[in-house]
Amino acid sequence: MKRIILPASVILLTLLLTACLKPDPIDNMTAATVTLIDVLETGGYARDVSAYDNKIFVAASAAGTQIWEDDNGVVSKVFNHQFGSASATGLRVEPEFQLILSVSKDQGYLRQLNSDLSAFDSVYINFPGVLIGESEHFGDQNTRDMASTKVNDSLLVLYNTDTDLGDGLRFTFLNRFTDGLDGYYYWVANTIKKYTGAKNYGIDANGSLVASSHGELGVGLYRIEHDYCDTLGVIDTGGEALEVKLYDNYLLVADNWAGMQVLSIGAGDSSLTHLADVEVGGWVKHISMWNDLAVLSCGENGMFLVDLSDPGAPKVDQAIDAGYTYSSFISGDMIHAATREGVKRYHIENR
Repeated sequence: MKRIILPASVILLTLLLTACLKPDPIDNMTAATVTLIDVLETGGYARDVSAYDNKIFVAASAAGTQIWEDDNGVVSKVFNHQFGSASATGLRVEPEFQLILSVSKDQGYLRQLNSDLSAFDSVYINFPGVLIGESEHFGDQNTRDMASTKVNDSLLVLYNTDTDLGDGLRFTFLNRFTDGLDGYYYWVANTIKKYTGAKNYGIDANGSLVASSHGELGVGLYRIEHDYCDTLGVIDTGGEALEVKLYDNYLLVADNWAGMQVLSIGAGDSSLTHLADVEVGGWVKHISMWNDLAVLSCGENGMFLVDLSDPGAPKVDQAIDAGYTYSSFISGDMIHAATREGVKRYHIENR
């Protein structure tokens, strides 16, 4: 029997063709599918956004505070108000209490909304100046962020941070009363200030458990009961902690150039321990959550999704080219992204 010896060039060509026909599998699957639905043109940079039912609330910088309505897919602006003379930089809505809280570069503002959350309540027409005595303000020109906790149907605790060293963590007890003669709501406020030893930027709350970010000095975890504030733990994150997000037994930190930090909250909420960190292709400014995916707003680098199904080993799931993104708000299966081009709405679903 003859041995057939092929030339080396033929063998090499055969190997190359085989490699082309049977490539190694590449795992490029992501945990979720994200689709851009529309863009709300707010007329100014959308700095912050919230959404409840079919209403979208926007802090639109120089264009003021806005309310948009989604009528079966047709979205239109139904309300626009300029609080003071400065740009709107943040907001929070308490739908159960029908309150909107807006932060501008000069002050924090608070107003009662009507029952369908589409405009201010008519009490301002019939009984002007009844919200909190003669004032409807909170915080000051350095106010940065807000969180809140419902105590009961008539008491809301508002936490807000600012960059004043002496009183940067404030908690305001808002007591709601009903006028017996005319039937409108009015509020009585009591504000307490807490010195944390650092500037305060972002804040999040779960009941009486409150977390605050302190820039280059890291983050702090606090227990606030009535007028008492107990420091549970403080930790240096290694970057510039801008925002925080409580997630199960973890504290997520938007650590600017250092990415996102995952801290473990100890038993009894008694301590903070560094668990993991993840770097993305941008500086992390803000964090929101959809199931076990963290949605990171990263300024000029858009958004990134990070898989936290294993919080001790977070991994980047995908990037979203959203343009310059300040923050996001998750409502059901929609991501509302506050960007310099307006509010971009994305549909998100599991693959």
